[in-house]
Amino acid sequence: MNPNDTIRLLILNDARDEAERLVSMLRNAGRPSRAQHVDSEEALVKLLQEQVWELLIGHDQTQNITPQTAIKQIKRLNKDVPVILQTDEEGSKPIVDGIKQGAADVVRLDEDQHLLLVIQRELECREQRQLRRKTDRRFREAERRSQQLLDSSRDAVAYIQDGMYLYANESFAERFGYDDRDDIECMPVIDMVADEEQDKIKQFFKSFILKADDAESSTLEFTGIRADESKATFHVEVAHAIYDEEPCIQFMMRASQASNEELEQQINQIKHQDVATGLYNRQYLMETLERAVDAAANDNRSSVLFDLEIDNFLDSVQGNLGVAAADQVLSNIATLTREHCSDRDTLARFADGNFMLLVGSLNADAALDRAEDLCRKIEDHIVEVDGKTIQLTVSIGIALVTESSSSAEAVIEQAMEAAASVRNEHDQPGVGNGAKLFEPKLSAADMEHKDVAQAVQSALDKGRFRLLFQPIISLRGSEEEHYEVLLRMLNDADEEISPSEFLATATQIGAATKIDRWVILEAIKVLSEHRSNGNRTRLIVNLSSDSLSDATLLPWLNVAFKAASLPTDAVVFQVSEVDVTNHLNAAKVFATGLKEMKSSCSISKFGCSLNPFNTLKHVPAEYIKVDGSFTLDIQNNGESPETLTNLVKQLHEESKTTIVPFVENASVLSTLWQAGVHYIQGHYLQAPTNKMDYDFNMES
Repeated sequence: MNPNDTIRLLILNDARDEAERLVSMLRNAGRPSRAQHVDSEEALVKLLQEQVWELLIGHDQTQNITPQTAIKQIKRLNKDVPVILQTDEEGSKPIVDGIKQGAADVVRLDEDQHLLLVIQRELECREQRQLRRKTDRRFREAERRSQQLLDSSRDAVAYIQDGMYLYANESFAERFGYDDRDDIECMPVIDMVADEEQDKIKQFFKSFILKADDAESSTLEFTGIRADESKATFHVEVAHAIYDEEPCIQFMMRASQASNEELEQQINQIKHQDVATGLYNRQYLMETLERAVDAAANDNRSSVLFDLEIDNFLDSVQGNLGVAAADQVLSNIATLTREHCSDRDTLARFADGNFMLLVGSLNADAALDRAEDLCRKIEDHIVEVDGKTIQLTVSIGIALVTESSSSAEAVIEQAMEAAASVRNEHDQPGVGNGAKLFEPKLSAADMEHKDVAQAVQSALDKGRFRLLFQPIISLRGSEEEHYEVLLRMLNDADEEISPSEFLATATQIGAATKIDRWVILEAIKVLSEHRSNGNRTRLIVNLSSDSLSDATLLPWLNVAFKAASLPTDAVVFQVSEVDVTNHLNAAKVFATGLKEMKSSCSISKFGCSLNPFNTLKHVPAEYIKVDGSFTLDIQNNGESPETLTNLVKQLHEESKTTIVPFVENASVLSTLWQAGVHYIQGHYLQAPTNKMDYDFNMES
């Protein structure tokens, strides 16, 4: 795209001043734009349907219309509008989040030069996509026309691969006395050659294949066997060729002038009409739809394709009434549908029980309204056949033909997929009786995220979470009992789901703090009952980054401890090193607040950052649980324990209480004891269980 061309730009930003600044920046940079500030979903849909836009730039925190909603509508309306998001946040997280949502890129708000480069890149990519779609359409059109020429040619043409007919046109079949060209396809060539000349043909093929790089053709004369077993002499031009993207050999026998005149007469008699309904046939629809796809790409003339599928046609109509009566039903429905079409619409019979309707200049909402109205009219309509009356319903799928449509086949597939989804959403099998606009399927990752999000929300609503407890054992003879509280989510089959499979999604949907508070309350409840039996047990409870940044958590904890009559030092609150690093100020406030209320803070997964001890200068954590990879490397990979022992030594110099997890066998115990580790944890000691029943006395 020429840098001086005007950019057709949509802007999403709650602050109109910032939208104006963006336009001014583009103008000052020599990138004129025709921009539109969008402040609602309805306005966006209207603009996308009425005009062509090349780019959307939005702030990632807009509320009037969120970027997720904008991207969804762009996909829904099948528009090629790249989305660039701007963010106030530093780091990679907003970039990763934005690209996951479907944005082309995410740029810091004040990095104008970066934004200009991204804009230029996305506009050039969009232009390349348009050129590719245009080239693909031209290529398919050329293939289609070539195939039509082959099919209708009076020259007898066949393509041979591996000694078998890959394709033969009707003229070739006629020369050999066959009624249908399908009778020849996949037949060995040698079966159509007289016995006395088969060796000659085999030798010819061998020598001809060796000349694969020779572009010149050869001639071949042989005695062939016709369908009625009679023999005839055939003169064939032979050449190397490509058919259906496969290398092969072409056979051609030229037609006489008389045959060409006969062809002209046959072409003039061709009619694009379906015999049973009087509508256009499938071939005419395909040709018209291809022209509509080209018009959308070249002239921005969009259109809409409706797939009208009669519900349960094969079983309820054709199966019960028979083929002849079914044709009468189709004709009746075709007449009813045609009454609601204009002269500019194209209505065609596409298959046994479905019609295709192509309509120009109709937006998505109007298309849905028209489809639903047609559903009602067909449902209310009574069809009478052979003295019997039946009522039918239809499922209508709608596909938009826009500049992003790649081919007629792709549009048809979209419409049929939408019709199928109508039936799938209906309670009665095979019945849809409704209409739906095609929307692209979510990716596997999106589907997984959606499923997990629904499962998390369901677990929250139904309380389908479970706490497990894993003992943390002292290596220094301490009499204090510690357990780490671990969370599991239960699916509908009461199977446990690990936090690694749902916590990230819970954070994205804003449920992490709710889950954390549920865990805290349940843990306090269980611990209070456990300590009432004389146990002096402490629990370590994990918190998410959202809770770490939640200013209301500390006051809430005070209330929770008082309500349970539990001392605040009975629970240690644990956060991961990466969350502390990413939210250092919040972590400092939180850890300080815990210390003031006589509780403690623990940092888990410690030791993986470039400068982990810098964190300890700001966050007064009493407990440090080193990252489990240190232990696993020693146990599984035979690595030297020096790195771990040095880390533990430095932590002890900082007066920290150390915990080493993932102790899976006894071989590592002596190393940890010699290093002075305070506590250990792992399956070698005990796997997580739903009770605090470990016998700490046996470790004494």
